[in-house]
Amino acid sequence: MSAAVDTHSDAYQAGQVLAPFILATIALVILWTATGKWRRPKPVAVPEDLETTAKLARKRTRRVVIGTVVIVAAAIVMAAPNMHRSDDFGSAASTGPTHLTITPPTTLGSYRLMTGTQAGRLSAQVSGKLPKHETVVFYTTPSKPTQPVIEVFSDTGTTDPQLAQELARNSADHENTDLMAGAHITDAEDFNPGSTGGKMRCGKNNVELLCGWADSGTVGGLLSNVTSGLNAQQIASLTREFRNSAEH
Repeated sequence: MSAAVDTHSDAYQAGQVLAPFILATIALVILWTATGKWRRPKPVAVPEDLETTAKLARKRTRRVVIGTVVIVAAAIVMAAPNMHRSDDFGSAASTGPTHLTITPPTTLGSYRLMTGTQAGRLSAQVSGKLPKHETVVFYTTPSKPTQPVIEVFSDTGTTDPQLAQELARNSADHENTDLMAGAHITDAEDFNPGSTGGKMRCGKNNVELLCGWADSGTVGGLLSNVTSGLNAQQIASLTREFRNSAEH
């Protein structure tokens, strides 16, 4: 499921800024055209009246100019709130390095990276349901090393040309919104992504708790069952920890 409009893209923001000026230009053309005869009173033959007519024309033109300035000022006031300079806006790739790799850490909080035959079998099962270049790893507790508690899936523009194109075209917010929509999570909230930047949002549905991220060169998420005992704040913290350790 894809969001219809990327409201954080450069094109959308340009449209938001330009729209008031386009409307102002149209209004100015209409104003200038409609007041043409009014600004230029028909002269008469008497010299004294010619001077009076000229003064009146200048006075009326001055009023139109003042009206023009007011319209332009109003357009600037309308456009100003949309003149964003934050990393939240523009394509994701334009906000940082694009040639990133992900190397999962061996520990994540109190959890351990699942390895061995069981990990390989689970990875193969899940990978068949994921896009071609996405990878998945699992984290378990020391007491139950064969029972995954957290699933981490990720993809990078370095290994996935299609993702690289998406990150160059879409904002991190758009990519993150798509991720949440695909997981059927409608109550996702923004969380501080930490030093790795990008956009991070966490939420849950009836089955899963998901914290997803998107930045200049990677996308991914931490997934856990709602019965795991984790809450949104905890999985957000684990997501920041994973990204800080894994992204290079």
